[in-house]
Amino acid sequence: MKAKASFRLPILAVSMAAFISGCATTSERDSQGPRESLDSGQQFTVSCSTTLSPEHRVELDAIDAMMASSDNYAALARLEAMPFETQHHWLRWAQLLGKVEQLEYSEEAYLQVAQTCDSSEAYHGLGVVYVKAGKLAEGIQALADAKSRAPASADIRNDFGIVLMQGGFYGQAAFELRTAYELSGRKDGIGRNMVAAYFLHGGESALKRIQRELRLDAEVVERGVAFSERFEGGAV
Repeated sequence: MKAKASFRLPILAVSMAAFISGCATTSERDSQGPRESLDSGQQFTVSCSTTLSPEHRVELDAIDAMMASSDNYAALARLEAMPFETQHHWLRWAQLLGKVEQLEYSEEAYLQVAQTCDSSEAYHGLGVVYVKAGKLAEGIQALADAKSRAPASADIRNDFGIVLMQGGFYGQAAFELRTAYELSGRKDGIGRNMVAAYFLHGGESALKRIQRELRLDAEVVERGVAFSERFEGGAV
């Protein structure tokens, strides 16, 4: 009996070693996430689902709360520990990469989501990241793509209008920003941007006309004129 026991022990040890090694290999393989795909330049598999389960909503609400507190690095770490089961997860990830200055990663993530899901949100985010990276022409095109997919989005048309002002396209910017202003329910912040575009495009006469037509508050007009100084001498 002793000889049999001494013979079986090495086999058990080898089996356990193989089991532990196998677990480690599986764990390493399973831990490969979208960040590793970006590092290797590989395409990752994007979920285009926009259906949120209660669990997904809790997860993303927690991420949004961290972002609202400007805890973007912690939010990114927490998000990357989750399975990316919806397009919302992928878009938050791309957004957070941009917020922590990982612009190349953010750009690639948004681009892959946009190409896979053809969503306005992805093109919107891609446009913002392009502009942040100094790629103004690419940003304008991506935001135009976003607008074509969601023409009634006040946020998209507002960002599109601001980027057009950066490029010196003041007349087109005024059109986009007036549309955004009306779509938003006439929010003062978008009103300020609209006033800036009208002032840059047509000066005092355009400013008086838009103020009269929309019955704009004097403070909004004053803030818009001050805001326009950022865009004088645009590219065009």
